[in-house]
Amino acid sequence: MRVRLPRATFALLPLASLSCAPAAAPTCDPAAIADCVVTQEACTVVAGTAQCLACGAGTRVAPATGTCEPLPGTPLRHDFPENATTPGQEISGLCRSWTLHNEEELWVTAVELEQDELSHHSNWIFAPDSRFDGPDGVWPCEERGYDQLSGAIAGGVLYAQSTQATHEVQAFAPGAAIRIPPHARIISDIHVLNTTTSAARGHAALTIYTVPRSQVTAALTPFHIEYHPLDIPARGRVRYVAECPIGSEIDTQLGGEPYTLRLHYSLPHTHALGTRVFLEAVGGARDGESLLDVHGFNGEARGRLYDPPIDLSDVETLRFGCEFENPTSENVGYGIGDQEMCEMLGFVEGPVAFESRVSERVPMGEMDGMRIDGGPCETLVIPWTGRGL
Repeated sequence: MRVRLPRATFALLPLASLSCAPAAAPTCDPAAIADCVVTQEACTVVAGTAQCLACGAGTRVAPATGTCEPLPGTPLRHDFPENATTPGQEISGLCRSWTLHNEEELWVTAVELEQDELSHHSNWIFAPDSRFDGPDGVWPCEERGYDQLSGAIAGGVLYAQSTQATHEVQAFAPGAAIRIPPHARIISDIHVLNTTTSAARGHAALTIYTVPRSQVTAALTPFHIEYHPLDIPARGRVRYVAECPIGSEIDTQLGGEPYTLRLHYSLPHTHALGTRVFLEAVGGARDGESLLDVHGFNGEARGRLYDPPIDLSDVETLRFGCEFENPTSENVGYGIGDQEMCEMLGFVEGPVAFESRVSERVPMGEMDGMRIDGGPCETLVIPWTGRGL
């Protein structure tokens, strides 16, 4: 059995317990390590029991060993203005920006978010600093004509926050990085949700970790998969499944030229009713292989690093899906607040970015009391040449 300790105990318990441990102290087995790593936590054994412990600022969990290690690279940190909420209040429609004033390109191998503002979720992009111009800080998105898609196409995707995570690290394998061009501005939406009975104040801080161009061997591009037409039945369970073609769409975009596609990072996204998110390969040498299978929702960081990255070059389709259980008396659809989402953001090494989306729900039957819905998945492939090595 693995036990998760409160985050506040991390600073004291690991140091005290490990400093007194004998040389032959028991260690976490691979299953315990994997259980902790799925929420970006380290694993240690205290009084004979494996326990998951949050890594501190400036560190990440090493998937192979389940221990915390320093983040590589040179940190650049920015603190954003405070947000204040009253009990039950939800803030959306605002954006925040950080103009980097970088004369040279930046190669980002890790991103770290720390927040105590009750951020429900946030998506971070970078764009030329000539776009969405204005003072840094917090501002209405509409005021500068900002939306995530146009921002990402103008520049690129940097990071997305796991739902409600207060500390999260998006880190890549050695040699892999996202390229931010010179003269860039980082922008995110703001979605703060106060589910407590008290007023709250807090802010977000973002740190990017950069490495020299000479250390980069893989330039990463983003992908996004979404099942949009959610209709989660009252007091019911449902599984949504998307069969999203990528091989044929990339072949068409590249004119049949050979390509390499490797999976480096994935981030599932649901809200509190989500009970499972999965991603599987269909076709090719990895046909039927599970790439991600995360169960339950706990407000922890759920981003997954693949080290080594997984080769998807001959995969025909990505099978993506979410499962939900709705204990309420009302159907739940897609949206913010008490509604739901079924999405995945990730980064691949390859010549394209891609966006896959199901827009029409098609009933597929029922299994063990769970309704199964599918639907056609459309994939948009975006060439990414000139944005990498």
